[in-house]
Amino acid sequence: MALSKTSVVDSALELLRESGLAGMSMRTLATRIGVQPSALYWHVPSKQVLLTAVAERVLATMGPVEASDSAAAELRAIGESLRAAVAGVPDGAEIVALGLAAGAVNPVAGAVEATCVRHGRADRAPGLTTALTGYVIGFCLEEQTHHNLRVADPQLPAVDFAPRFDAGLDAVLAGVATG
Repeated sequence: MALSKTSVVDSALELLRESGLAGMSMRTLATRIGVQPSALYWHVPSKQVLLTAVAERVLATMGPVEASDSAAAELRAIGESLRAAVAGVPDGAEIVALGLAAGAVNPVAGAVEATCVRHGRADRAPGLTTALTGYVIGFCLEEQTHHNLRVADPQLPAVDFAPRFDAGLDAVLAGVATG
C-alpha cells in the first residue's frame, strides 16, 4: 500500500478499533504499516493532527437526517446519529472531543443549522449545536469509560445506557422547546 494521509488515517482507525486509544502510538502505527515513525510525520505532522483526522473520519460516518415537520424529531435523529458514529470506535468520544477541540469539522453544526433554518429558528443553531454535541459526546464518554472499567473489572455491574441516553436527550430537547 502506498503511504498517504488517507492510508495512515485508515490504519490508525483500524488500530484504534483493535486496541483503543491506550494502544495508539505513532511508533505502534508505524510498525503496523511497516515504515519508520519518521515516514508517518511526512503525512501527519503530529499525533494530534492524526487524531483530528481520525475524529473527522468518525464524524463522517454520521447518517443523513431526513427533514420532518418536527424540529425536535430532526434534532433527536442528529443526536442519535452522532452517538452511533462515536460508539463505533473504542474511545471514540475521547477522540472526537479531542478532534473537535483541535478544529475538526463538526457535521452536527451543518445538520443543526439546516434543521433550524427549516423551522424558522436559524438564530438558535450555534447554541443548539453546542448543547447537542456536548451532551452526546459527554454521554458517550461516560458510556465508553464504563465499558472500559467493566473490561478491567467484570464484577462492576452492567448498565443499560440506552434509556439514560434517551432521557438525557429528551431533557436537552425539552430545553430547546422552551428556550
